[in-house]
Amino acid sequence: MAVPRVEEENLVFDIKISSVVPGKITGENKTHELKGIDLAMKLHYLKGLYFFTNNGLSSSTISVLSIHEAKKSMFDCLIPYFMACGRIRMSETSDRPTIKLNDAGVRVVEAKSSKTVDEWLAMEDFLSLQDHLVYNHVLGPDLPFSPLVCLQFTWFRCGGVSVGLSWAHILGDAFSASEFMNTFSQYIQNNHQQPKTISLQNTHQPTHPHPNPTRQPISVKRVGPVGNHWVLPANYKIGIHSLHLPLKQLHQLHSKVYGSKINDNGPTKYFEVITAIIWRSIAKIRKDKETDIVTICRSKTSQRQQMMPYNGQVLSTVGANCSVSSVDPSLLVKFIAENLVEENEMVEELVNKELSTSDFIVYGRNLTFVDMEEADIYNFKLKGKCPVFASYTVGGIGDKGVVMVLPGPRDGKDGEDDGKVIVLLLPEDEIECLKSELKNEWCI
Repeated sequence: MAVPRVEEENLVFDIKISSVVPGKITGENKTHELKGIDLAMKLHYLKGLYFFTNNGLSSSTISVLSIHEAKKSMFDCLIPYFMACGRIRMSETSDRPTIKLNDAGVRVVEAKSSKTVDEWLAMEDFLSLQDHLVYNHVLGPDLPFSPLVCLQFTWFRCGGVSVGLSWAHILGDAFSASEFMNTFSQYIQNNHQQPKTISLQNTHQPTHPHPNPTRQPISVKRVGPVGNHWVLPANYKIGIHSLHLPLKQLHQLHSKVYGSKINDNGPTKYFEVITAIIWRSIAKIRKDKETDIVTICRSKTSQRQQMMPYNGQVLSTVGANCSVSSVDPSLLVKFIAENLVEENEMVEELVNKELSTSDFIVYGRNLTFVDMEEADIYNFKLKGKCPVFASYTVGGIGDKGVVMVLPGPRDGKDGEDDGKVIVLLLPEDEIECLKSELKNEWCI
């Protein structure tokens, strides 16, 4: 049972900030060219958060990780991940920014909390307090001095620790961010399996836009331009709420939507079912206003081992030619399975064409569903132990909101994920209404 929220002032204290650079320089005057799909994500920031207890250690005063271990491992890990150490530079000859590989390093934050890990996770809507545990960084206004990656290590009274990742989305998608963390944990455990470095020449050269794109993409929205401070101006406040759906409950929801049992012959993806249920529920709350079209964001492949970060997500939209709030959820599942329109090429063309006059947002332009079912976020280990809880969110989103579908906590017995975690990032005034709707209609 969740305990009430507490005063936020003293949740985290004794904060120290430093930088860690790679153990080997990449050379002078090397740059990484950015694609249109990268620049479409420039106002978005990914936030990962991992909690570890000190179970098995002899005393609560002994931590599962020391800052010396963390920095030493990061020093080595950043040699192959040199791109994460770069800084944004504006081209002297065009409006296209690039990443200058000047080995400036990543930002590291050390902090302490008077709470235990269990106490933190027991707090009501604890994920809404994530900014205490994940460094809240953005790029600019001094772009040459803004790190692309920030890591925060927070030590709890019990000897447990949380590791918070703040990751500029322009660098790569959530699967790239998760793989960066998994590789980092290999270095902590002295398993130095270096990722394969991709060529810096011609790999991310921008394509020439067609003068008349066949259709304007509806998965992106023009904003700005924002100049050198890469923050989305917003007059609304986004709330965060998370739901854990165990496997048994997912089976029940699947049966309720389809009217039949799950095929036990192979693994089942629940993303479409979850999306249909939440899409319909939000449409009820919004009285079908601007909910007929949603954006689906999923990776082309979850296999990112030994690969440098990149934005490999597929941006698709799907429309419903009916009242979403009253339609059978199985029909919404069918729409998602059969009517997706991929827009990556259109986004690439539009961004390249309007780079000098506009900036863009993707997440929250429409109600956006992010499929991270297959992201291996529980493979970030300390002392051979998986985190007791891990999650990802995204910042800089539009007012239509974002729903992220993540693996659930890993079962210690057989290592399998226990269901799914759903992270809701919606306008604050919709959170309670949605919780009530999901409880009354779906027993969630």
